[in-house]
Amino acid sequence: MVRVYGNIEKLDMLFHRSGPNAGQPRGFAFVTYKLRQDALQAMNSLNGQLLGNKRICVKFAKNASEDQEKPKPELGIPALTAGKPELKLSKKTAIQTIEAKLKMLENMKAGDDFVINKLAANEAPVITQYQQRQQPNKTISSFKRRHPYHRKR
Repeated sequence: MVRVYGNIEKLDMLFHRSGPNAGQPRGFAFVTYKLRQDALQAMNSLNGQLLGNKRICVKFAKNASEDQEKPKPELGIPALTAGKPELKLSKKTAIQTIEAKLKMLENMKAGDDFVINKLAANEAPVITQYQQRQQPNKTISSFKRRHPYHRKR
């Protein structure tokens, strides 16, 4: 199928190594032509064609090094940044921040650090709305409940 368009330097078909599809093709391959013109002709001719019952997509492969050179987006969520601070603070700013927090802690009264939501404390838990108490079915005998697949002789 790809040999028609020119001399092939290298053909790599990838297969599943493990799992339920071990030994089966992964659904893509890499073809390297000796001439760029042959690769362009193959790409233009084969892209979007039906192969069996699927349309194939033919395009140039990207180098892994290209992806590594791109700058990675900064994550704004501290939990996802592996503990890296979002921005560097000067020592003076860090000291002022710590002093402000200490002053706030000094002004707190005992018990202010732990506050129970008073509205939620007096209400039934939300989950009780979704739990239903099932009344035992009194029409079925206890023997039938214990032996649902028992046949009479």
